[in-house]
Amino acid sequence: MFLGLRPSIVGYGSLGLSKLNQFITKRLGHEYAPRFKRVRKGHKGRVPVRTGGSIKGSTIVFGSYGLRLKSEGVRLSAKQLQEADVVIMRAMRPISGKLYKRFVCSVPVCVKGNETRMGKGKGAFDHWAARVPTGKVLFEIDAPNLHERVARDTLRKAAQKLSGVYETVTKTDLPRVSLHRTIPVPPKENVVSKMIANPSKELKNILEGKKREYKLYRGW
Repeated sequence: MFLGLRPSIVGYGSLGLSKLNQFITKRLGHEYAPRFKRVRKGHKGRVPVRTGGSIKGSTIVFGSYGLRLKSEGVRLSAKQLQEADVVIMRAMRPISGKLYKRFVCSVPVCVKGNETRMGKGKGAFDHWAARVPTGKVLFEIDAPNLHERVARDTLRKAAQKLSGVYETVTKTDLPRVSLHRTIPVPPKENVVSKMIANPSKELKNILEGKKREYKLYRGW
């Protein structure tokens, strides 16, 4: 690491602060920022609206209590999510609790200055954001002896830092598929057996090719 330096200045006592900063690398930003070496500008996009009854991300998976979006889909900035994270960890840290994050801030938001003329390209990168659809669980918490009142009060304070209407859910709550509708968890289907029972033309050829009479002429 210190190639090309004299042995007398390698120690911290004789190495100045200006020279020491040359060898210390610090990752700028925050923990929610993706580790991209180059930030690519993207379209504004829209928050997805799940019209097919998908329950992806609307149930508790890791913790005991969760914070779920109840209103229409929103786009949350990384700063808002970080503020909610601080509020939750302030209550979870003394009781050795855990916080699980169920989102990714991968949407680059670019802005242009006020009273700027139209045209001349897109604005400069400003911050990271995440698109949150209706029914998405953002945070999950768990602790050895976590009381329900403490969990609900902690998630209520975290929801005040975010835009939208949120609800506290447990593992027994039903998945939310829309603003006013919750459905039971559908049973898992064996997709492989279903495809074999009614195969397509391509799959039927693959299955026929695995028969013994066809393998005899291939030299297998």
